[in-house]
Amino acid sequence: MGFTEEEVKRAAELRLWIEERIAELEGEIEKLREALAIMDNILRVTSFKVASELAPKPSVQAEPVAIVAEKLKPSEPEVKEVQPIKRSKDGYLMGNVYVSDSKMVIAPASDARLEVSIPPFESFFINRILEGMKNKDEESLSKGKIEAEDMIRYAIEEENGVIKKITVENYRDKRRLNEIINTVIWTFTRMLEKTE
Repeated sequence: MGFTEEEVKRAAELRLWIEERIAELEGEIEKLREALAIMDNILRVTSFKVASELAPKPSVQAEPVAIVAEKLKPSEPEVKEVQPIKRSKDGYLMGNVYVSDSKMVIAPASDARLEVSIPPFESFFINRILEGMKNKDEESLSKGKIEAEDMIRYAIEEENGVIKKITVENYRDKRRLNEIINTVIWTFTRMLEKTE
């Protein structure tokens, strides 16, 4: 049974959407597990006391809670969440995305060795996605919808052709954030397929 070109194209788009959705849900599960582990640690330290701790002590009882809260503060206060970049077929960790209110840093895993020259990094992720967003921002700027300092900016740090870090500033909304993360997952997956 033959399929039209449009049907094949639609099937490919649906497959990509399913892969992206799976990766997104896996990221959410990972964050929920991390939150659960943090809550367990807090409850373990603050809720359960051994008999020797029940004897009166000169120090303030609330002190352990303050110590736990201090330990839970992120080392870089602006980072609000960390999203793992995992390959959907086997859960291989390709890197992490560190997200703050106005900036995201995409850091590939050191063992992934993703080179800037491997397609579709430049042709798709840079030229189509990031440059596409930049072009839309330039259009919004010309219409007075945004200020120049609110335009999306990005920088790629590499070492001997290997991607070390991708910084994207002013992604501005959750939709763009998710689009960039989903595209990175898809792009890194395709890049690894070309090197395996």
